[in-house]
Amino acid sequence: MEIKQLESTRGFVIYDLPEAETYVGPSRLGAKLVPGNAEMLVRHQTYLFALTEQRRSGATIGLKVDPEEADTAIAALASELSDEFSSHRLLTSPGLRLNSSLLEPVLRFDNRNPVTSQDRDGVTFDQELVAVGAATCASFFAKPSDGWQVAIEGFNETGLAIAREIETRGGKVTKVSTAKGCVVGDFDSSTLADAWMEAGPSCVESLGSASKPWEIWKSDVDAIFVGSKPGAMSGEGAGSVGTTPIVATSAAAISSKALAILRRNNTPVGADFLSAVGPTLTWWSPEETSLDDLRSSTANAVLALLEETADHEDGAFMAACYKAEAFLESWQDERPFGRPLG
Repeated sequence: MEIKQLESTRGFVIYDLPEAETYVGPSRLGAKLVPGNAEMLVRHQTYLFALTEQRRSGATIGLKVDPEEADTAIAALASELSDEFSSHRLLTSPGLRLNSSLLEPVLRFDNRNPVTSQDRDGVTFDQELVAVGAATCASFFAKPSDGWQVAIEGFNETGLAIAREIETRGGKVTKVSTAKGCVVGDFDSSTLADAWMEAGPSCVESLGSASKPWEIWKSDVDAIFVGSKPGAMSGEGAGSVGTTPIVATSAAAISSKALAILRRNNTPVGADFLSAVGPTLTWWSPEETSLDDLRSSTANAVLALLEETADHEDGAFMAACYKAEAFLESWQDERPFGRPLG
């Protein structure tokens, strides 16, 4: 993993693998950003590519400035790395404290299918594809009947997209959490959408009587989606879920200690870099491909990966790691150190 300090502004770029065809990852803004805190975001993207046998690498850009300096910093970034952006060697997207308007000087070079940023009633199509993959994982592990129930940790736009996918599969969301707390009920996706659009993470306070966030870790549902941040599921959380299937939906959402406990308990675990492969399959697809076809290809790819890895003696998560690493070893002199775990 290479960390390059920017010369024209305060900040850095992290490149994961040498000799990759393309480097992809979010840009983030914050005066206190630390490269080490972003390494698993980068590794998550690398494993996404490896699992789908793409010779591409994760990356991330960190602009270590305050929000009022964003325009100047982005202009400097666009100029300093103009060759990398214009050649499509480095592709980025809005991350922490950034949006498409601010990043336009960089995003105008992006050659990925623009459909992935299309609005789908409050979520992007990228987020919808992650939800398709996550719901496919949950269905595979839980083998649900009508009326199955799920919990969504770290509810956000992706959580809203997951709620919609679960509804289409005959299930319902009965528990959601944010940093503001955990709430239990019988939530349809329209109610969740209204609450989220109005209050963001404070939505739990309008959905019911919110308890502590860690109440999400109870084995009283058919599946739990985990996606608030790296290491969102700790060892303590893993010890509380029993054998309830866990599906990670964001980078390194499961800690290494949590994974060890889940493996010991034979708890099915959908890896973050498996459930979220949909966008990577869509970014370079022909623009004329229909959204329904892109959704179907995502579900089919996730299902095929699960059928290949789910019965491994080391568990589905580790089997997905092994598959990704086998591809990395086919074109890298050395396998990168460290798996996408929080």
